Amino acid sequence: MRRSIILLISVVALLLSSRLQANKQGQSGSGLPRIVSLSLVPAQVDASPKGYALLPKAEERTDGDGASFYAQAAKDLPASPDTKQLGAWAKLSLQDLPQAQVQAALQQAKVNLDLVGQGAKCRSCDWPPTAPGAMPADLSEYRQLAFLLRLQARLEIAQGQYDKAIETIRTGLAMAKHIGEAPTVIEGMTGTAIAATMLRPMEDLVQAKNSPNLYRALHALPRPLVDMETPIASEIKNLQSGRQYNYLVRNSLRGQLDESHQRVRVSMHRLDSDVAALQCVEALRHYAALHGGQLPKQLSEIKEVQIPQDPVSGKPFAYRYDGSTAVLKTSVPKGGTPRDSTQYEIAIAQ
Repeated sequence: MRRSIILLISVVALLLSSRLQANKQGQSGSGLPRIVSLSLVPAQVDASPKGYALLPKAEERTDGDGASFYAQAAKDLPASPDTKQLGAWAKLSLQDLPQAQVQAALQQAKVNLDLVGQGAKCRSCDWPPTAPGAMPADLSEYRQLAFLLRLQARLEIAQGQYDKAIETIRTGLAMAKHIGEAPTVIEGMTGTAIAATMLRPMEDLVQAKNSPNLYRALHALPRPLVDMETPIASEIKNLQSGRQYNYLVRNSLRGQLDESHQRVRVSMHRLDSDVAALQCVEALRHYAALHGGQLPKQLSEIKEVQIPQDPVSGKPFAYRYDGSTAVLKTSVPKGGTPRDSTQYEIAIAQ
């Protein structure tokens, strides 16, 4: 037990260090948020009660075990494209995406992605127990599957197949929730990372001609999207029930766990803030569609739909308008850095 707790603390520190280094390499300067330029295509919120959903609906759920489908999907993943190639394609604009190459790569992983789709619709996801001191199986493979789903959604958006793209995003978010609410915090962090990956195609979708407005679908997502309090509670329970160390050792380990848990909560709160920010972006698309392609001077000018608050600050999102473009920025979660926030630089597509 003690070995597993030390492993958790070490892995959390390593993952956070890797994320910060990756962000640093992706931005010039230090302490910057993730900066994304958006050229929004105006689109009204669909008034239909049916609409889209970004998680499977109750009537679509099946009786299988999601964990078994994900485990099968993680086996025999094609070696190509590798993570480097997937990362390179993710940075390309939709116009520059090599569609034939991407389609060929996705075809190689079709069986794996179909299995993920089946797992995403399962009502239950019963993860096998992890031996003390061991890492849960297939975490890197699950991340690879998420990168492939993101690529598939981007290709579908580039081809104007918006319903398929939304279904792909929904599959990825359902998988993220299943993995993120597994019994270990390492799985929780993997789940939040997968969910963040699956939100990226949404930034392509809001810029695509004739794409639907997903304001209502984003509003309907649960908060938190991935509830990391579930694996955190499981880790604490395992510590408290352990009998192989005395009161002093248990208290010392609990202090170290609490510190690690506070750090991993940053990713959970950042994810919810990004979801709300995308909902706000969709509200801006709705406003622009009703006001001749203009952005509001202030968010409070949007009356037709409710503007979500930033869940991190509990206040309206930071927003400023300079006459032609606007900036929307999320707050930094407690314990985070500016790199744990997102800044959208927004214009209306001409």
